[in-house]
Amino acid sequence: MNKFFRLSTSLLVFLQGLILVLVLFTDKIHIPLAFLGRMHPLVLHLPIGFGVFLVLIFVLKKWIDAQAFQEIFRFLLYLTSIFSAITAIFGMFLSSEGGYDLEQITFHQWAGLGVNWLYVLLLFVYEKGYLEGRNLFYGVLVGLASFFLAGHGGADLTHGEDYLWAKVDGEAVVLTEESVVFEAVIQPIFKQKCEACHNDQKTKGALNMSSIAKLLKGGKNGSIWKAGDPLNSHFIQRAKLPIDNKKHMPPKGKAQLSPDEVLLLTAWVQEGASVSKKLGSFGANSKLISLAKKLQNTAQALLIPVKVYDFSAASESNLAAANTPFCSVYPLSSDAPALQADFYVSKKYERKTLENLSKVSEQLVGLNLAKMPFKDEEIGLLTKFSNLEKLILNFTEITGKTLGELSACKHLTSLALSGTKVNKEVLVNLLGKIPSLKEVFIWNTGVSLDQVAGIQAQFPKVKIQAGYVLKDEQLQINPPILVTENFILKPNEDFVFKHTLKDVIFHYTLNDSTPDSLGALVSRGPLKIEKYSKVKVMATKPGWLASRVLEYKVYKSAFIPDSIYLLSKPDLKYPAKGGYSLKDFVQGFRETGRRSELPDYTWLGFFNNDLEALFEFKKPISPKGITFSYLRKTDSDVFPPVSIEVFAGNSPNALTRVALVKPEKPEKRNGYTQMGQDIPLKPGIYKYYKIKALSLRRLPKYLLKDDKKEEVVNKGKPAWLRVDEILFY
Repeated sequence: MNKFFRLSTSLLVFLQGLILVLVLFTDKIHIPLAFLGRMHPLVLHLPIGFGVFLVLIFVLKKWIDAQAFQEIFRFLLYLTSIFSAITAIFGMFLSSEGGYDLEQITFHQWAGLGVNWLYVLLLFVYEKGYLEGRNLFYGVLVGLASFFLAGHGGADLTHGEDYLWAKVDGEAVVLTEESVVFEAVIQPIFKQKCEACHNDQKTKGALNMSSIAKLLKGGKNGSIWKAGDPLNSHFIQRAKLPIDNKKHMPPKGKAQLSPDEVLLLTAWVQEGASVSKKLGSFGANSKLISLAKKLQNTAQALLIPVKVYDFSAASESNLAAANTPFCSVYPLSSDAPALQADFYVSKKYERKTLENLSKVSEQLVGLNLAKMPFKDEEIGLLTKFSNLEKLILNFTEITGKTLGELSACKHLTSLALSGTKVNKEVLVNLLGKIPSLKEVFIWNTGVSLDQVAGIQAQFPKVKIQAGYVLKDEQLQINPPILVTENFILKPNEDFVFKHTLKDVIFHYTLNDSTPDSLGALVSRGPLKIEKYSKVKVMATKPGWLASRVLEYKVYKSAFIPDSIYLLSKPDLKYPAKGGYSLKDFVQGFRETGRRSELPDYTWLGFFNNDLEALFEFKKPISPKGITFSYLRKTDSDVFPPVSIEVFAGNSPNALTRVALVKPEKPEKRNGYTQMGQDIPLKPGIYKYYKIKALSLRRLPKYLLKDDKKEEVVNKGKPAWLRVDEILFY
């Protein structure tokens, strides 16, 4: 045992020396083992456990032999000191990867170091015999309390502010006519199931859900919902994916949305996704309100009354086989066998996918084929679903001539035909053949409102939803739907939008100004982008109020280099794919503090070094300019280049400077922002272009605190330069 204590003492001295070096020279050295920092969340549990045992051993002291107590206590104290030091070192490694709030990471780092030094001090005074009895007990209690202080800071970093002390269950929801439905019902679900990964400290996918304003900004893919269109709402799509799919949200291992919560969120999006509308503003037949009222007072209130079915549940193998990447099949309720199937992405629709649902034909009660290229000839496939209750065929290619075949579906109560070519004759014939129908939706079809009145009188038991007549009242049209998936456009590629309504016009600007219906550029789909632009776009349609304005940063390339040679070496932490990264049309991913979760490193990073790269074109080109895409995060240590020089020529050894720009210098702290610097070029035809970007060698004064210690830490520290694309247009 004495040998163990001698070796432990030597190890502890070494670890303290390493900590001292890291504290004093962390900005001047690069650690080849920095990847060990990702083990910080794993090893931190060991010293905490040993710290708890140190307290427990005192509680049990009177039942333990005195000599045995001394040996056990000493052994645990050594282990706590050693592993608290290792935890602190790994934490410093992890913090060097960046992506954290500067103030919080600084507090957590010093708190962690304080825990280590406290236990080292306890070990020293214990070995010298200065502490014993009750005073020693107080010492280990203070040590354990210090773990909670440091751990609170760590939890704030990874799970959001006040994570440890936040209430697990909110107050009971009391819905009144004046209740804002989003705040009372929807936002609590987001806070419980989503906000841990999307908050001020941790913004996965560039999405922050900690407030309404930040939520409305959306993430890296834009808005997470499309009002009135749950099928094309990003977060609804993710929630309905199989849990093993890597894009499923919440991620596997996190608290999942219940089927009832998914229904509630879907109804909220379907009915407009308003964040300010009060309960009293919704209609009496609102599905959202009927679901929301079930939440009142108790968690059990969320459970929706489940219809009793006389068929058994589908086997797991059949359910798995029915699910495909573009058809999601899922239970309508956790305690009922009924299933719903939703189809996605019209271009990926296949008849065999619909035929594949025969594996769950008995259990399928809901089917959504909206916007699919579904034809009259395929109606017969639906007759196999004997228990089908709800069928959505909105905006499909049917004319209605075969809809009568649905009479085989004896339980069909709801049929949606909006946006199709059905007419009066089809509708009358349909209602006569399917007596089980209780509601039919025929918005935007060949059935006029005058005809609807007569049909409704003929079939009074069926509720025919034919739309709303806008007299003097105007509604706001939904914003455009983005079709283009990448914000870096290749040559001959446009920035494309669509809309669910016909005859919609898109008004847009490319200079960051707000578009209007008069002076803005106009398009019915594709937007012509020639260079890096801050696009603002809205939708208009006669008789409707203009939609809200959407904003995007769009990059454009007209010429792709044949080869890129890095003349300066990027830092080992951000090597990306070398020079190829500057032309791969992949934007830099936003880090969350766990870089191993990213598919690859997409940023080229330069620390205390400049970027210098040579671009070769086999055929000479004459670009109008260059876009330099970089990251700016001035509340941390990622800054724009001081200057960017462009050299050109027809030989790599004979280049002349053709441009010099100095990006705007940030004067205050700002968060994560992906930027594009436009570099206009004079007319000229060249094969070779060299770009040199100077990195900032000293952080600005506004990052230095009044605290003298932090001034010493930051004084003279260089900034990171991170680049993801360099585009010629």
